[in-house]
Amino acid sequence: IKCFSIPSSLSALIMFVSLLLLFVCFCFLLVQFRSRRPKNFPPGPTALPFLGNVLNLALRRTYGNVHSLYIGHRAVVVVSGTKALKEALVNKAVDFAGRPQGMYGNAIVEDRGNSDYGHKWKEHRRFSLMTMKNFGLGKQSMEQRILGELQITISDLEKNTGTGHHFYILRYAHVMFHNMASNVICLVLYGKRFDYEDEFMKKYVASITEVTKLINGPWAFVSLHFYFFI
Repeated sequence: IKCFSIPSSLSALIMFVSLLLLFVCFCFLLVQFRSRRPKNFPPGPTALPFLGNVLNLALRRTYGNVHSLYIGHRAVVVVSGTKALKEALVNKAVDFAGRPQGMYGNAIVEDRGNSDYGHKWKEHRRFSLMTMKNFGLGKQSMEQRILGELQITISDLEKNTGTGHHFYILRYAHVMFHNMASNVICLVLYGKRFDYEDEFMKKYVASITEVTKLINGPWAFVSLHFYFFI
């Protein structure tokens, strides 16, 4: 009887495939376990692994004005219809006053400026209002700063309107309004404004725009699937 030995390379490949399949099965079971709806949760369709209910979002006709979905593995409640929205946002406004909390956004802002409605938010609000009042919030000086910067922005728009720069204005309008808001903040904090073509202002606005894109980009959605592994 001849004995055939398995080559070491083939043995390593079999081991790798086995471990990979085991890992995939583990991930599948973990996602399925975490995708179970809590008790007393609104009705909704079965969620797919990793995708959740992204592929079937138009479900109001089947499940009513209040139903649940899974975006990835995260459970969300969808509220639609005038009566249900009024009940949630008006009659129970305090219960729905918070904002979604995700690992990706919290890792960037570190719970500053993006706090959920609660004790931390109230502390931030109290401190912010006190500080802003010291800088002129609610006084005529603040209004004058805003109106002055607004007049400069309007003049810049009028200057480019009749020069065939309509495409430029439409494409970079968000930069212009970022500049306007940033200059109001600079006037309050530093007592000076920056020209819209100033290199510091350009770099500052570009950085804010890039951070916003990262927070709201595709990687933020991907992180919702896998943050529980970290």
